[in-house]
Amino acid sequence: MTDHAVRPARARDLPLLAAIEDSGLPMFEEVLGDLTGDPLASPAVSGRERAAEPGFILVAGDPAVGFAHVRDLESHAHLDQISVHPDHARRGIGTALLEAAAERAALKGHGTLTLTTYADLAWNAPFYARHGFVEVSGDEPRTASQLAISEAEEALGLARHGRRIWMRRVLRTHRTAAELTAFLPVLDAAPRDIGVLRAVVRRPAAGEREVLEVGHLDVTDGLVGDTWAVRGSRNTPDGSAHPDMQLNIMSQPLVEFLAQDPERERLAGDQMFVDLDLSHANLPAWSELHIGGPEGAVVVVTEQPHNGCAKFIARFGKEAMTFVNGPEGKPRRLRGLCAKVVRPGPVRPGDEVVVVRPGPSGE
Repeated sequence: MTDHAVRPARARDLPLLAAIEDSGLPMFEEVLGDLTGDPLASPAVSGRERAAEPGFILVAGDPAVGFAHVRDLESHAHLDQISVHPDHARRGIGTALLEAAAERAALKGHGTLTLTTYADLAWNAPFYARHGFVEVSGDEPRTASQLAISEAEEALGLARHGRRIWMRRVLRTHRTAAELTAFLPVLDAAPRDIGVLRAVVRRPAAGEREVLEVGHLDVTDGLVGDTWAVRGSRNTPDGSAHPDMQLNIMSQPLVEFLAQDPERERLAGDQMFVDLDLSHANLPAWSELHIGGPEGAVVVVTEQPHNGCAKFIARFGKEAMTFVNGPEGKPRRLRGLCAKVVRPGPVRPGDEVVVVRPGPSGE
């Protein structure tokens, strides 16, 4: 095996990773000066600690002379570290590791690969820019994991050495605004009065999805086994779960169009996917959705908005988020709607969804 060959890390490689990462300190000191006592000079995280994180580690060479560590976040892949020992620099190893990491992240189903780096160090942002990464706008929403990463960097004071930025490489082509506009007639042709429940998805833990053959709706718990109650909400004074946001319901045709892959459809994060016109005009607030027949479960559409967020960007692209939150998407509720359970019962893919709209008085 040559020094350039990239492979998954084995147990014997893990003790070498910290030393490889630490070996890069002189490169920083050549530009930034003496870093004694600086967080940049702190001992690197051990290989075993890295291997304990959800994600994967690739190494180059045997014995390893470089590595890339990619973490699985709740909505995308994140390049936590890439290091090559200086004795093996300028041989294309960093590029080989980067490309292999992007390929494997894509094979795992991730739509994007992110990283944080220094904007102005030659082997940082300029290197990544040459390989398809672009800077993420500072005003773009961040996921909880991304915020935690930025907060940790801020606590370490890494910005004292230069501007820190987020960068992103798209691993799967996302739908454009033009494509979404062209797809609107399909969405507008959705059933208005009697639709079909296409999928029920439980979220047992952050980042996890469980597609159900039968889901159970409960007035108190929402979808039984889902984490709605423990996730909390930014829309309540005490951060507790919002009672009018028990369920998120999205158009199945739209999520199919956005995901472009059945394995990625459930990444949207909604619990129920339907073939039904979800627009405000068709489903004013407090409309009831009767699922599974006269004795089945009933949910009511609430006034709470359901907006695209940082996770939606990571999964389906910024253009898609802008579109679903824009003048074409908002009236149609393309991001979906919020609902709560008013009559419990089982729900199954294939069940009819019958619309009962509120009367003139709103009741």
